[in-house]
Amino acid sequence: MKSFKLTPLASAFVGGALMATSSVAIAQNTGPSPELNLPTKGAFTCVEQAISLVSAVIDRQGCAATEDEYTLDGSINSDGNGSCVVDDTAVFVNTVNDTFRGTHQETLTVTPGEIDDMDVLDLDGDFWYSREGEIMYGDSWFDLCVNNCIAPDFLGREPYDEHVIKDFYKDPEPGEKDGHLVLDQGLEVITKDDFPRKKYRQTSRYLPPNGGLGAMVIEKVSIAPNNAPQCFLSYEAEVDDFGGGIQFEGTLTVIQL
Repeated sequence: MKSFKLTPLASAFVGGALMATSSVAIAQNTGPSPELNLPTKGAFTCVEQAISLVSAVIDRQGCAATEDEYTLDGSINSDGNGSCVVDDTAVFVNTVNDTFRGTHQETLTVTPGEIDDMDVLDLDGDFWYSREGEIMYGDSWFDLCVNNCIAPDFLGREPYDEHVIKDFYKDPEPGEKDGHLVLDQGLEVITKDDFPRKKYRQTSRYLPPNGGLGAMVIEKVSIAPNNAPQCFLSYEAEVDDFGGGIQFEGTLTVIQL
């Protein structure tokens, strides 16, 4: 069994509250509202969308074949709009509306991208947040290109979609360094031709920059039958203030357990 450890940077910023675990276990949600602002919502939308693309590639070619470290960097403006890049695929985020009911953001790709030598095309996603970000729900649709993806045949396109729900809350027992630590637990499912393919348990830990350097850690582990190999995805990033918005630089690690 392979193991994964947080980088010294992520561990230093959030201490024991961000300890990585392949079981992706976290305390029951008993904390107050996370009060997520638009840039933070945009960052989670972009990162979750980018990780879902990698999850689809994992379904297509297997976890062991996808094991690697992938760069995942981006920036989100104060209005929640921005972009991120995973491997060689750019994901764009646009805030459609932000009202007293909540926030609706869209994701898309402008040009075909590539993840681990597999083309990603025609991303179209929608993500919704409750007003203060306690709940996030997302749906997205995209194609992976296996062979011929050129018009008019498009024979090599394989349609995927992704659905994720996240439950954010502030740490109910904050320590000295993590008084603003935001936690999350949730589920994600990857489907192909409308049929479910992979399901993941997932958690997030986020320390807002608030004028200093923050951190984001997202972990997902596949739910598999007894004794079947599980796939573990872990994203670690530095988060910094950026002209009223935020920017983040990190690495997504994929390993088969």
